[in-house]
Amino acid sequence: MDVTASRPASSSPAAGRPTAGRPDAVLRHLASGAALVLGPLAALAPRGMPVWAVAVLLLALAGLARRGAFGGILRVTPPAVAVAAFLALALASCLWSPSERAAATVGEIAYIALGALAGGAWVAGMPAADVRRLARLFLAGWLAGGLLFAVEAALDFPLNRWWNAVPDDQLPNLLNGNVPKRTAALLCLLVWPAALAVDRFGRRAAALLVPVGYALACLPLTSRSAMLGIGAGLVTLAAARASARWTRRLFAAGLTAAFLLVLPAALLFAGPLDLDHSALLFRSAQHRVEIWGHAAERALRTPVLGQGIDASRSLPPEGAVSDFSPIGDSLLPLHPHNAFLQVWLETGAAGAALALAVLLMLLAATARLDRRAQPFALALYATALAMGSTAYGIWQPWWMAGFLAAALMLRLAARIGEQTR
Repeated sequence: MDVTASRPASSSPAAGRPTAGRPDAVLRHLASGAALVLGPLAALAPRGMPVWAVAVLLLALAGLARRGAFGGILRVTPPAVAVAAFLALALASCLWSPSERAAATVGEIAYIALGALAGGAWVAGMPAADVRRLARLFLAGWLAGGLLFAVEAALDFPLNRWWNAVPDDQLPNLLNGNVPKRTAALLCLLVWPAALAVDRFGRRAAALLVPVGYALACLPLTSRSAMLGIGAGLVTLAAARASARWTRRLFAAGLTAAFLLVLPAALLFAGPLDLDHSALLFRSAQHRVEIWGHAAERALRTPVLGQGIDASRSLPPEGAVSDFSPIGDSLLPLHPHNAFLQVWLETGAAGAALALAVLLMLLAATARLDRRAQPFALALYATALAMGSTAYGIWQPWWMAGFLAAALMLRLAARIGEQTR
């Protein structure tokens, strides 16, 4: 989207600035559609999020091209180097990964990373008027998606059952399955940029009601990960409002400890502590502990470079048994349900070091936001970490696209109120 898009076309535009016209209008309309559809898409078709991510990537590249701003995303920066190094390691690990989807997974990580780079630069260069319009559309779409999801949940998901031809006798499987849980997780990520947008539009009290209301809506759901995520976000929001600096320091220490201690902790939980049989945990949590023990044991076999990207879905069981569900051709049910473990398992210490570096730099970047925006950014960070540590495979495209969408919308919301350029 061109910075001159809101100005009349001139017969002699300034050097390097394209004349506003039909291409800019098309980009504005497409960007508006992408912002508006995000909430309903998350509510009705969460696995369609990669389509949204690819569309936004193309829009961002087109917008940067119209501004002649590609140079900004080609600069060598520490975060870009760390991400590129991780992608190189992941690509090399395709040589020893047992997964047939290893190369495809690297490609999916790559377009999400490029979307973050190009999308962030695109949003940063938008005119203030466009920022406000897109933020309003995103907020309207998020509210529509949240209401739609609430109605669907209250009526036992009639639209989802119709679309997927789910018979009535399969309703319990739907209600306890991944379909509502994916939507709950995505809306949980998007609640923080929505709250920040409300705050930026001058409704500070109402901004707090957005995550609190969503937390109450999560109570009857089966997604404990979403409940954990919104709870972690609310606690972090309160802590960051007291001191964003100390909240970042605590996160930095916690992240470092998580990467260093996740393997021994998983072995301790599943071994001497025997938490996978503890009456203090509900059944799915017990199963998580068992999965973590299996994953940690395999990670220690290849501690430096890992088992290979996407290996989680294809590790041979080698006679392992489960107390919770039969083990088929793969040791794990697609992934370890923990991002720290998955990085260690698939890319070893090298990948863990690079992932930690990227996350710490992302954490440090929140300090460059406006003081009022920082608590919301840190709350999103906490929510993402909490759900990423307990729920889905970190490389699942729809899940990565959800992280991308939340980050871009937060960046957009943070710019509300800037002077028109």
